[in-house]
Amino acid sequence: MKFSDMKRLPTLLPPPEEQTAIATFLDHETAKIDALVAEQEKLIALLQEKRQAVISHAVTKGLNPNAPMKDSGVEWLGEMPNGIKLSPLC
Repeated sequence: MKFSDMKRLPTLLPPPEEQTAIATFLDHETAKIDALVAEQEKLIALLQEKRQAVISHAVTKGLNPNAPMKDSGVEWLGEMPNGIKLSPLC
């Protein structure tokens, strides 16, 4: 369809009051959707923090929560399972 054909078609426009009501409804609904998206983004951030905490705990404390622990000698690391040895990489 060419523009010359399309411009001959009648255009249906609701009355201004109905246009305003439609725009208001759409604004309200899109605001609700935006709020839900923001809430989901917060949940995703919390889940990423939880994921990092679980990884950190598994790496530093091991998988057995009842494993005997010893001081690592590293301030930020704290305790570590007895069966793990600290050694320099180089």
